[in-house]
Amino acid sequence: MRHAKSSWDDRDRKDFDRPLNKRGRRDAPAMGKFLKSVDAVPSHLISSPAARAKETVELLANGAGIKEPSITWDEDLYFNGPEAYLEAVRRSPGSQKTVLIAGHNPSVEQFIQYLLGSDENGPRITTANIACFITDVDNWSDIDPKTCEFKWLMRPKKLK
Repeated sequence: MRHAKSSWDDRDRKDFDRPLNKRGRRDAPAMGKFLKSVDAVPSHLISSPAARAKETVELLANGAGIKEPSITWDEDLYFNGPEAYLEAVRRSPGSQKTVLIAGHNPSVEQFIQYLLGSDENGPRITTANIACFITDVDNWSDIDPKTCEFKWLMRPKKLK
């Protein structure tokens, strides 16, 4: 997942500290409700700790009805590239059935491209988009393009 739409109202604020704007605060819980409607509520969430990503994950969890979300805040998702996303998923506890990772472009698009296992450009991932992959691996550490199958891509605009 890419974080929801962020605010640029305060140009003096550090990028890391930018919050969501009104649209982002509307879209994040809507995407959580969507996940609930398709029985894809994550049992574990991994997120960049940047304000906009953190707020996205918390609002998504609320929208999905997750009472006490299991969240890992991973600074590498903000500071590093798509390899950090792969490593974050691979470190997920084996007991977790569904994992959602939330971060930033271009790394989110590059990570999705990697999982698609294609040299061609993958889908454009705009704010609050969620790409779903399924896998039958026993351990998250075994995730790679050969073990993942693309299932769907959902955009907040499609929910309206």
